[in-house]
Amino acid sequence: MKRIVALLSVVFALTFSVSAQKRFYLFPDFVDGSLSFMGNTKTEHLKMNIDALGQKIFYYQGETLMELVNMNMVKSVEADGRSFIFKDGMLCEICENENGVILINWKFRNVNVGSRGAMGFTTQAKVEVLRTYDLDAAYTLQNFGRYAEQDTYSTEVWKKKGDNTYFFSIEGTEYKVKKLKDLYKAFPDAAKQLKSFAKSNQLTMENAADAVRIIDYLRTLL
Repeated sequence: MKRIVALLSVVFALTFSVSAQKRFYLFPDFVDGSLSFMGNTKTEHLKMNIDALGQKIFYYQGETLMELVNMNMVKSVEADGRSFIFKDGMLCEICENENGVILINWKFRNVNVGSRGAMGFTTQAKVEVLRTYDLDAAYTLQNFGRYAEQDTYSTEVWKKKGDNTYFFSIEGTEYKVKKLKDLYKAFPDAAKQLKSFAKSNQLTMENAADAVRIIDYLRTLL
């Protein structure tokens, strides 16, 4: 741990992160992870998590929760056996199957859908409250749909919506997409089939598992 502190103190400005700022952690708990840095051959091991709302890395120094800033100096990340790299300034998970590689920048946005009123109904009244979030499962391709948690003590109803960015290559050309319409624009000749495939299977790019299915299907069309 002393070696970690010594290295990070030279390369990074460290800030405490103990405020009430909302975070949507990628993992339900802090996991074993490692960081490699630009210009350094050593790999540092620590307990860490990734905030997919603020796009930040948090880790523990002893019992103190720390935020890692100046992440542009990080070369690669391993967390709970999953590999991440930086692409266009975004921390992306490397997802590989028999059809190729897709990089996923996991990102959530917070959408207010109203407030709980009498009898449990949702209204559009706005109430200032302290919100906390308790995730009970890691966000993987298999259970990504589990992001509609809400605070038990809050009168406000919030939904975590996926706002991921996907990178993939086809025949040597790289593509960066967020929505289905991005795919339709990039591949106009396949747009009709993509629309039909997504509609018939009720797929959305907000769901990472769905996005992988859509991109894999696109590859079969080309």
